[in-house]
Amino acid sequence: MTNEAYFYWVGWMLWITTTFFMKRGKKRDLYTVWLLSILILSNTNVMIGEIEYNTSLFLLIIGSFILLLHLKRQIYLTICTFTIMLGYASLLFWEKAAPIWLFWPREVLVPLLLSLTALLLVRGLESRLCVVLLGTSFGECVFSFTLSSYGLSRGTGELPFLGNIMIAIVFIAFLDIIRKSRTKKAKHHNIPIDLEVAK
Repeated sequence: MTNEAYFYWVGWMLWITTTFFMKRGKKRDLYTVWLLSILILSNTNVMIGEIEYNTSLFLLIIGSFILLLHLKRQIYLTICTFTIMLGYASLLFWEKAAPIWLFWPREVLVPLLLSLTALLLVRGLESRLCVVLLGTSFGECVFSFTLSSYGLSRGTGELPFLGNIMIAIVFIAFLDIIRKSRTKKAKHHNIPIDLEVAK
């Protein structure tokens, strides 16, 4: 299965989850409209200067930035976003220089590294999603800007990138479900446990 297929499959699953399983409210409506807009505009590109951008990239940045404004510890989250941006851009440069992935396919390695980095840096599901979405989006832009300065062009925020984003969301959500289930079990048996890595 290609990254494009992962993007659409996971994207529609997330949309179904937010539409039918989230508690009714303004947050659910915003998430539903946001996801649906990203899915609909995923094949629409715009040219700005010499770089072609996928419209969904701008929706990711705008939505994640709005989410950041509603979270606590915004300065710390901004620093974490910058860290993930540098890490993601570095991965792309590494892939460009040495395209052979030594131990795992790209579709697994990149989202897994992003998820583990978010787990180490940030507490809370929404905060982790926010820093990963913003960090990777800006990292994608940094990589494209750098290539453009050398006369090389590539699409920014294309479907392979969006596929990595969706897989990373699945990893982050899966880790959060495991943490909550283990914490609930520990409380049931009166065992003090804290599975959060970030402080």
